[in-house]
Amino acid sequence: MKKIIYILPFLFLASCGMLDEKARAELSEEKVNTDAQSVYYNSVSTLYNYIGGYAAGEGLQGPYRGVYDLQTFTTDEAIIPTRGGDWYDGGLWQSLFLHDISADNEVVENSWKYLYKVVVLCNRSLALLDEYRSLLSDDEYTAYQAEVRALRAMYYYYLIDLFGDVPLVTKADVAVSDIVCSPRKDVFDFTIQELEAVLPLLSADMSQKRGEQYGHITQPVVCFVLMKMYLNSEVWTGTPMWQETEKYANKIADYGYHLDAAQTDCFRVNNENSEENIFTIPMDKTLYRNQIWNMFRSLHYQHGSAIGEGGENGSCATIETLQTFGYGTNQTDPRFYTSFYADTVYNLQNEPLTLTDGSILIYHPLEVKLVLTGSPYMVTAGARMKKYQRDPTGIFDSKLRSNDIVLFRYADVLLTLAEAKIRQGKDGSAELNQVRNRAGAAEREATLENVLEERKLELVWEGWRRQDMIRFGIYTQSYTDRPALPNEPIVFPLPQFFRDLNPNL
Repeated sequence: MKKIIYILPFLFLASCGMLDEKARAELSEEKVNTDAQSVYYNSVSTLYNYIGGYAAGEGLQGPYRGVYDLQTFTTDEAIIPTRGGDWYDGGLWQSLFLHDISADNEVVENSWKYLYKVVVLCNRSLALLDEYRSLLSDDEYTAYQAEVRALRAMYYYYLIDLFGDVPLVTKADVAVSDIVCSPRKDVFDFTIQELEAVLPLLSADMSQKRGEQYGHITQPVVCFVLMKMYLNSEVWTGTPMWQETEKYANKIADYGYHLDAAQTDCFRVNNENSEENIFTIPMDKTLYRNQIWNMFRSLHYQHGSAIGEGGENGSCATIETLQTFGYGTNQTDPRFYTSFYADTVYNLQNEPLTLTDGSILIYHPLEVKLVLTGSPYMVTAGARMKKYQRDPTGIFDSKLRSNDIVLFRYADVLLTLAEAKIRQGKDGSAELNQVRNRAGAAEREATLENVLEERKLELVWEGWRRQDMIRFGIYTQSYTDRPALPNEPIVFPLPQFFRDLNPNL
């Protein structure tokens, strides 16, 4: 008997949904799916449980050792230094930073399993919609299908970004032995076709606002993914598509998005009414199990404890990021101290934080390096993450909090539009300087170099740096503590466990 691929992902499924797993096991599908509302709930709505997560490797952002870490800690933006006995983990974090990544790397394996788990769940949902087609009107069937297809296409966007050539699986019952990798361009074309086909069938509402479409795939979310697909087309297919990039960037504004009054508004507690955020992972400590670990693993232990956040004393800014922000100069970008904790650390009473030995806790940004073991700055080197507003009611070391995790936002759209215009010989200064004016930074000439720098200034800690570095041809270059490697790949290897399972790969 053939192995069927839908068996594999369920080895890794976590119980993170609204449905009670035990109840689902005891009820037949016929008893659960009795009307259009229940079919939508069981085939579409439950898929959104997987965009965030609470365990290692889950979610597009939030937990650690998954997609976000591949996009962030393989770049010149951020680093998790080895601090004595902390953060070595068998060389895991060093291997990401040095691009010394094998096919059995845990973060690569987690990301592959997670992304394909959601793809397969989408395929099962499409099969379920077909099975219970008689319970749905034509409009319901079309709309439900469109939402699932859009979600599946978004996950293929992440797969071709991270892995290049990947299996294109569109059915729930494909035998493992029949699966082969499709060329990146073929999966790119499929993803574009799917997104453009379903776009007019989806709600035009803003996804991030509380309401019927809160946290769901809507037209502006699809436009954002299409914009990103076309933005990276030259890297992924060999064909630049800047006009298409510009088209979808412009279209997003038509839905009513604009910059919030301050960048910090995007990341405040209860940020679900932002009109800059386009797609977020809903966070509510009493309703959802989604977690965010990024601040927790960055802050010094006693710093996190003093402000009610918890801390693992890990991730911090690189030397290159400090240089981009102008740290230590008289031209420090205004966003530095809203993005990072640096220098003297203060408690909630705005008093310098005293450590157990009586000394003041001071972060030393410029002392960061890959291995800090033995350094006098072993536990204090590095500027730490501060992008999300502190939630005073957060629990579980504030990994459960009420700031929705920002995936897509309009500032990125403006910077993408500026880049697309410049690459076509047009003027992108209006879009670039709209972002800089909001930040209180001086206006700049719209050059590709300045746009790339602005993307780090504005989007630091948001998981875009790897894609940007690849598009600008600097991902494989050397930077502090990381030499360039000959013939270095810009995608990650297919996990060894899946190669072993399927020799066709």
